[in-house]
Amino acid sequence: MNKIGERIRKRREYLEIPMNVLAKGIGVTSSLLSQVENGKAFPSLHTIKHIADYLNTSVGTLIGENDTFSSNPIIAWDDKKFVKSNNNGATLYLMAHYSPLQTMEIYAVELEKEGNSKGLIDHRRNGQEFCFVISGDVSVVLQELTHELTINGSIYFYSHDLKHFENNSAEKTYILWVLCPLKT
Repeated sequence: MNKIGERIRKRREYLEIPMNVLAKGIGVTSSLLSQVENGKAFPSLHTIKHIADYLNTSVGTLIGENDTFSSNPIIAWDDKKFVKSNNNGATLYLMAHYSPLQTMEIYAVELEKEGNSKGLIDHRRNGQEFCFVISGDVSVVLQELTHELTINGSIYFYSHDLKHFENNSAEKTYILWVLCPLKT
């Protein structure tokens, strides 16, 4: 409860807005706002939204949505976050904490023996992508061309060109996959 009050106070002070001006602007008393900023009261979601709007920030910022990203940007391999899997032996993991400011998505793809990415990928993406083979051998199909990659091999391409990739190894294959969506 203390953190949200600290974030509100820091943002208010950064913008040089007196407490009574913010309180009046969002329709609460200065006393209540002081209690919130000092961690003695917790505002309703409705009030948090009004505060965020008045301070020209987001509710997510005030509640600490980005704290993990900024205070601990590291994700160990064993801590990767499951995103989804398909019925063809492919699993997608997120390899970076979410932040609304990030401009790329970083994933690890695990392909079982003879596994492929069909049904794992949205083919309507608009962006640029980079894949790096961590282990194994992979076929990457871009448009109608198949590209063979071995361990430590990489490929860079436009998202809409990717049809799928598949494991050519006798064991699990791992791929580091970076997607940079283009703004439309």
